[in-house]
Amino acid sequence: MYLAYLLDDEPLALSHIEKTFPWQEHNFDVVGRSTDPALARADIIKLVPDVVFIDIQMGPVNGLDLIENLRQAGCAAFFVVVSAHDRFDYARKLMRLDGFDYLIKPVEKKQCSALLTELKAKLDKKSQTDHRPNTMSIELNMIMTYLCKNFAHKQSLALISQQFSVHPNYICRLFSKHLNTTFSSYLTGLRMAHATQLLQTSDKSVKEIALASGYDDYFYFCRVFRETYGCTPTHYRGKAHD
Repeated sequence: MYLAYLLDDEPLALSHIEKTFPWQEHNFDVVGRSTDPALARADIIKLVPDVVFIDIQMGPVNGLDLIENLRQAGCAAFFVVVSAHDRFDYARKLMRLDGFDYLIKPVEKKQCSALLTELKAKLDKKSQTDHRPNTMSIELNMIMTYLCKNFAHKQSLALISQQFSVHPNYICRLFSKHLNTTFSSYLTGLRMAHATQLLQTSDKSVKEIALASGYDDYFYFCRVFRETYGCTPTHYRGKAHD
């Protein structure tokens, strides 16, 4: 299963991308989404997605500049621009940044399916030659896929160790070696990405969002959120709706 991250400063556009692409049919999971480029950058570095779908004009932030910044930070993901701007200079810069494709809004379903087919073929080929987790460690790829689908449930290193019959210390080494992170940080990243998506797109209370993101303790959720994003969930929701 490959991991996709979605970034667009317009909530409706973000929702359209998520609903239009047939992710599961092509072996993709949407691991995170955001309308805030700064927060998305932190998420992308933590979650290590295989592909990032990104807009260009996002308020004061240019998506191409963000891609360049992520490249400099070591991000090896494929980038697909989904923009309303049909400009050759944008497409040319994307290619210089080793981008994958440049789509013009609105994107049709047939186009989405064709792109994911091509993207999966590229990722399959890439996985045979580089050091992505699903190449270097079948166990890690299975664990990542499982966590992406079950982060809202009670999870711990001990439970995952039992689930996959793998020693906890070995799991820690896998996350450190292949993702340069810890098991705990990866799980937190998944939960925080889901929480921000709900804050942006739902009218659920912060307590309900905490529970839906895997946190029984509301106050602990708020503390982790502040440590991750530098603001409270309520403040984040206000910024997202400005």
